[in-house]
Amino acid sequence: MCDSTVGNGGGRDGREASGFDSGSGVPVYRSSELFRSFNEIIIRHESATYRLRITRQGKLILNK
Repeated sequence: MCDSTVGNGGGRDGREASGFDSGSGVPVYRSSELFRSFNEIIIRHESATYRLRITRQGKLILNK
């Protein structure tokens, strides 16, 4: 993904995207914007809850 085209496209959650993917126009968020100082965040999608965490190796893991 390329986030070089910065715009003011707030997502469904009201957060500002860093930019937009130049090919698809989809909003791009940096992980630092989502996680801030945490290593884990909770994402609620419809009736399901997911945990997205950063591992010690810096990889992202999504669990239901």
